Amino acid sequence: MDFTSSQSQNLTDEVFHSGDFFPDIHALDYQKSMLTDGKLTPERLKHAITNAIIEINRELSAWRQSQIEKGYASMDKIPAEFVNAESELVLLYRRAVYSQTKANLTERYRDVDTTNSGEKKAEGLGTTIDELWRDVQWAIQRIKGESHNIVELI
Repeated sequence: MDFTSSQSQNLTDEVFHSGDFFPDIHALDYQKSMLTDGKLTPERLKHAITNAIIEINRELSAWRQSQIEKGYASMDKIPAEFVNAESELVLLYRRAVYSQTKANLTERYRDVDTTNSGEKKAEGLGTTIDELWRDVQWAIQRIKGESHNIVELI
């Protein structure tokens, strides 16, 4: 089974349910938001989004439980600022899932082109991947109400 295609794929707007607490993730929204080229197979995208949801939900597990104990049955019910009529927490959750999805996909697609130009492109993607992982961590920390500054004394 191929994970990439030379032609753009016609993706359906598959909905990924993140449980009762977290918002659903839509494949087409991810594709539009993260500027993917559409050459990703639907199966590969499904796998990557599903994995990102699992990982982000695990990272937020203790925070989610504390919010449920406070009486909030879902993320969109937690008092928060609204941006474009959506809870900033929901927007940050999507950012975390989308960024982790793209980081994982980008890491795995670097090795598809093994020509010299492909190697240079792969090197350039290292910075993009690092930025995506940073975005994941910052979004998670903001959801938890934490600063995204990490300082370690040696």
